[in-house]
Amino acid sequence: MPGCSFLSRLVLLTLSLCLAALGLTPTMAQTLKPSLSLSALPTELPTAPIAQPLRETDPKTSAVGASDQLTITVYGQPDMGAEVTINDNGQITLPLIGTLKVTGMTPPAIEQAIARRLKDGDYLKNPEVSVQVRQLKSQMISVLGEVQKPGRFPLQGRMTVLEALATAGGLTGKADRQVLVLRRKPVAEGAEPTREEIPIVLDPQSSLGRGRLDLELVNDDVVFIGIQKQFYVHGEVRKPGAYPMEPELNIMRVLSIAGGVTERGSMGRISIHRRNADQELKKLPAQPDTPVESGDVVFVDERFF
Repeated sequence: MPGCSFLSRLVLLTLSLCLAALGLTPTMAQTLKPSLSLSALPTELPTAPIAQPLRETDPKTSAVGASDQLTITVYGQPDMGAEVTINDNGQITLPLIGTLKVTGMTPPAIEQAIARRLKDGDYLKNPEVSVQVRQLKSQMISVLGEVQKPGRFPLQGRMTVLEALATAGGLTGKADRQVLVLRRKPVAEGAEPTREEIPIVLDPQSSLGRGRLDLELVNDDVVFIGIQKQFYVHGEVRKPGAYPMEPELNIMRVLSIAGGVTERGSMGRISIHRRNADQELKKLPAQPDTPVESGDVVFVDERFF
C-alpha cells in the first residue's frame, strides 16, 4: 500500500537521523549488543542506607566524675560562680560552701546540692544555681587495633560500637572481620576485676549478624580490632599466596580461591601444615572437605609421573 510504504520510509529516515546524532552508522548499530536484558533487571532497586548523624548528647543526663570540668553560676551573684575541675577524690571547691563531693551526680543533682548549701548557710534565701558540663573526661572508651586513629575517646551520652569505629576513623585494610568489646565485669568488693569478651562479626551473613554493631558502650569499654586472620596456599596452584579467612573454609574452597591446581599438581597429594598448642608445626593429610583454620599452610604437591 502506498500509505504503508511512505510510513516505512518515514520511520527509516527518523531512525537514521537518530543514529547519526549518536555518531553511529546502521552497520555499527547492528553490531551493538545490549549488556543487560530486561529480565535481568531487579524488580525493586535497592536503596542506599541514609547516613544517621551521631546523636547529640544531653550533658544533663550524664553523671560526672574525676577530671570533668564544670561551670557553676549562681544567678544574681556573679562572685559565687566558678569554673571548677572535679579532683581525684570526686570533690569540687566553691566560695562560701567549701568542698562538695559530686562524683556520680548529674548536673541537676549538683545544682540542688549547691542551692541547699547556700540556703542552709543563710547566704541566700532562694538561690538559683546552674551547673553546665564544660568537658566530660571521666567517661571514656578505648578503640584499639586496626583502626585509622586508635586511642581513648570521651563517652558523652549514648555511643554504639559502630559510632566508636567511625570516631576512630574507620578500619584499616588489614582489619579482621571480628570486633571484640572488652567490658569490665562487676565483681564483689575486694575481688580481682575481670573483663568479659563480646565478639561482634562484621560479616552481615554471620550468625551474629550486624545488629550487634548497635551495642551500646559503657564507661571503660575497650573496642579491639585485630589483624585479619589469613591462610596460605603454596605448591602446584595457579595463584599461591596469603588470603583472608572465610567462615567454614575447607580445602576445596581454598583451591578455588587459589585458581585451581596446575597440570603438574596432584589432588591426592595435598597437605596442611598447622601449629599445635605447643607451637609445633605438624603436617596433616587433607581431603577436599578438610576444614582449614587460621594460619594454616595448604601445600599441593606434584604428581609422581
